[in-house]
Amino acid sequence: MKKGEKNLRALIEKYQANSERIKAIAETIESEGRERNETEEQEYRTLMRENEVLRMKAAALAGPAITVAGSEETVERQILNAVGSGAKSISIRLTRAGELADTMKTPAVEGTGIIAVDQQEMLKPLRAGLIYDLVGIRIMTGLPGNVIRWPKHGKAVAQWANEGERAEDSKIDFSKLETAPRRLTCAIPVTRELLESSVGVVESAIREEIPAAIVDKVNEAMFSTTGKYQAKDGTEKDLPIKGPFVGTKNKVNFAGELPTRKELLRMKAKLAAAGIRLQGSAWVMTEAMKAALEDVKVDAGSGRFLCENDMILGLPVFCTSYIGEENIGLGNFNYQAAGFFNSMVVTADPYTLLRENSTDFVLNTHFGTATLYEEAFVLGVCKKTA
Repeated sequence: MKKGEKNLRALIEKYQANSERIKAIAETIESEGRERNETEEQEYRTLMRENEVLRMKAAALAGPAITVAGSEETVERQILNAVGSGAKSISIRLTRAGELADTMKTPAVEGTGIIAVDQQEMLKPLRAGLIYDLVGIRIMTGLPGNVIRWPKHGKAVAQWANEGERAEDSKIDFSKLETAPRRLTCAIPVTRELLESSVGVVESAIREEIPAAIVDKVNEAMFSTTGKYQAKDGTEKDLPIKGPFVGTKNKVNFAGELPTRKELLRMKAKLAAAGIRLQGSAWVMTEAMKAALEDVKVDAGSGRFLCENDMILGLPVFCTSYIGEENIGLGNFNYQAAGFFNSMVVTADPYTLLRENSTDFVLNTHFGTATLYEEAFVLGVCKKTA
């Protein structure tokens, strides 16, 4: 969206806000059967004066080159008419001088501009499982360097001893846990014709979609149980970043196609027995698994179900398709460290594709993650259907 168009939209929004306030003052004094008091009078005059300035600015920005589609009325006139009629919202479509409105692609009217297309809000892609921020993973940003290191050590062991007996040595094992970031990128080339003719809509969608695509990849890496992903060429490749459920030995195999309450309690007990705090822990599963557990009765008489109000055994349930249909994860995700290294900015490059009259929108970042304690995560696996 160009600067002039952004300014015009801001003027319209401010004009509407002022008009709503004037209307509110009028309704108040009408309901109370009185004249405006001193404070209201001063505010009313200020709002009216400000609206007059806004009208002048809007007229200057709109000018003869911008009119409302299908009408010769200016933006200023449309605003005044809408406010005067008491409308609560204004819908204005703008076209530039010399441009035709979009038309219905039928042979009879093709190219005539007779039938205008009423374009609705752009439909966004369906995304499921954008949950890494919901389960409690603390995502750090702008991390310096290329490696994050966590020093760690084992437990000291105390001992009983008789009076005067020499104490045996107790040893603490020290080690380190590291994570190195891997590059994550998304690039979208688009022609300048498309950018300019869409009046900022396409660019806005691109700038929203690129970070969402990055989040998709982070979710896939965090909650995958196989450590694999489907590449664009259809082949299966190893994920460069792996989450807490890949190759874990902390596993519970369910006897059936769905877990029982006792089996889920076993998963919960595994966490508690390892000294992991249950506060902040969460279940992770697919929407299909969650729906199935919402139909599993706790017992014959209470009318309670295993999953109710997005909770199982007092812990919240979050859903993502990346964990796989037969799997249920349980963990305290405070023990899954993750972060983006250095800067993360969407860069618009208008020069590289200049011969194609195109602009390249590119995001480059580096992401790393590490499981601080494997004991903080348990994977439950259902028996596969025949």
